[in-house]
Amino acid sequence: MLHEILAALWGCPTSILEILDSDDPEIAKFLHPGERILIKKILNVADECNAIRTFIKTYNANTYAECTSVLYHCPESDCLRQGLYLQSLCDGMEEALKPFMDEIIDLERVILSDGHTPMTLVLCRIQRHVCLFSVLNAIIREIRTQKLHGCKLLQCLHQYMHTGVSEVKIALEKMVHCCHVMFYKQLTSWLLYGHLEDTYKEFFIQKVSDTATSSLYSVVTDNTGSSHDKSSRRTDNDMWSYDILIDMLPSYITPSLATKILTIGQTIIMFTNDPRQAKGFLVNAMAKNSIWGEKEYKYFQKLRNLQKKPIFSIVEFERTIDELKNCVTEHLWYVAVEEAQLMQQLKLIKDFYLIGRGDLFLEFIRLTSHILNKTPISHTSRDVNLAFQMALRKMQNNDESALDSFNFNVPLPETSNEPVVDQENAEFSEKEREDPTDKRGWGLIVLKYKVVWPLHLLFNPKVLDDYNILFRFLLRVKKTQINLWNLWTEYTRTKNVEIEVIQLRNNLIFVLDNLQYYLQVDVLESQYTIMENTMKNTRNFEDIQKAHSVFLANVMSQTFLAGSNTEKKNPVNKLIKLLLRLCDDFIFQASMWKIGSLLLPELEELKTLSSTLDNLMDWLTKTLNRVRSQPSGEHLAQLLLRLDFNRWFSRKINS
Repeated sequence: MLHEILAALWGCPTSILEILDSDDPEIAKFLHPGERILIKKILNVADECNAIRTFIKTYNANTYAECTSVLYHCPESDCLRQGLYLQSLCDGMEEALKPFMDEIIDLERVILSDGHTPMTLVLCRIQRHVCLFSVLNAIIREIRTQKLHGCKLLQCLHQYMHTGVSEVKIALEKMVHCCHVMFYKQLTSWLLYGHLEDTYKEFFIQKVSDTATSSLYSVVTDNTGSSHDKSSRRTDNDMWSYDILIDMLPSYITPSLATKILTIGQTIIMFTNDPRQAKGFLVNAMAKNSIWGEKEYKYFQKLRNLQKKPIFSIVEFERTIDELKNCVTEHLWYVAVEEAQLMQQLKLIKDFYLIGRGDLFLEFIRLTSHILNKTPISHTSRDVNLAFQMALRKMQNNDESALDSFNFNVPLPETSNEPVVDQENAEFSEKEREDPTDKRGWGLIVLKYKVVWPLHLLFNPKVLDDYNILFRFLLRVKKTQINLWNLWTEYTRTKNVEIEVIQLRNNLIFVLDNLQYYLQVDVLESQYTIMENTMKNTRNFEDIQKAHSVFLANVMSQTFLAGSNTEKKNPVNKLIKLLLRLCDDFIFQASMWKIGSLLLPELEELKTLSSTLDNLMDWLTKTLNRVRSQPSGEHLAQLLLRLDFNRWFSRKINS
């Protein structure tokens, strides 16, 4: 009987339960009712252990193939997805059951040495494992119920680790270690080589769909105007096609740490597929072979040592990831700053997108005014690019870097049922009077920049969109300012000019000149200097990315262009656009007036324009005064100082 019980505890099929349930009076002579109860308690423990053994046998790496046909015929609610983490968990459960198996072997020795071993001794020896079986079966039920897969299993085990029962804690540590071995193997492949061995989609970093990736790449190429070859396209595709699945991420790995892991692998992919190598450019040996260079074996050993540790140390893990990240960002800094000439590229961005070369754009506006004042047609982009090349040759003696890096595109406006009327023709529809420039070349022009690898990490499509918003706004202000000054040139040729016309023109040019000075000096130049100083004092590419992001965010905010719908979200932006529209109206009307002798309707128009300027400046100064005291309103106070430094507008409003 004792050997039958040991066989049942070992997991072998026996007939002992049939004997216990039998009503045969002969059996009752040999079994006391108390012994029946003890045996049933022992068999209950065996059943709990057998449930664990069945789970291990079903999903163990050695028996999974044999059980596949059985699994396919199981109810869907009972089947689990195949995976290496699940197999590792089964291996860990086998390790956790070894003390119980050793207990049975030791009991067999005791029984063989003493044939009168009491049943209570057997029950006492195995009962200390009941708590472990209860926890393991709870884990199995949770895995089956929630269909846990891959790294989700790590989170499940982590929840049960907080226990005061030493036997359970030791067993769970063995199971977690088995799963972490698989985790570290995938992690090492991703961190050191940018390659993810994940047949069953179990890692917390996954490849996104090809459709999303191709869509992202098309946006990148459209905005950068890049002429990269197929190797470069594959590079961008691979690099950006990975993302973090938060629901697969164990809670002891923070999202910020997971982002570092993702970024390291993405950077390795980028350097592995360096487009300069495909084009035959000479790159340094480190970039050709590996981003790690001689440190590769060192980091491999560090990750291997972490894998061997029986207990996962989040502190050492995070320290190792930070060390890898620092190495990657330093190398990326060298390639971006030294090889890709980041500071020179930023200077080009400033000169062109931020209109730092005022003389160049003065000539460009002169050459393109007759083109961009009209609604774009099929050859508008070609004409603008020709004018741009002519302006460059005149100002810079054929600067090839600028010619290669920048070109213009003027897309055709979206089709509308309403006719589009040119500004130089008679009447505008009410809709066009609101902002007619948006439908003409000035409001549609796009400056394309050919991004030098690997600076696409800084100048992504969203960033280039923001730069184009800035460019169109600054170009509009510059164009309006030039037109007002050209109007003054025409007035100097006329002896008799109405004093009210000169006064209105002087007021407008005063506002535009000070607005231009605020934009170029107080905002762009000061923010660019801050960014430049930060970049010169670091060797970490992440610091460069942060400095550039802060620069762009500050510039967008201080030029009142932040937000997708700036007219509703930023009243200052709306007032400035109305002011620019007023200048356009004045220039357009003044070009048709006989300045020496204005007719009565023309005097009324002049009075209306002057009144509109007063109202606009009233709204603008009140708005700036109202919000400048807020923590984020320092730049508004600076703009107010430029526009109303002598309190002329304030006194005029209050009078």
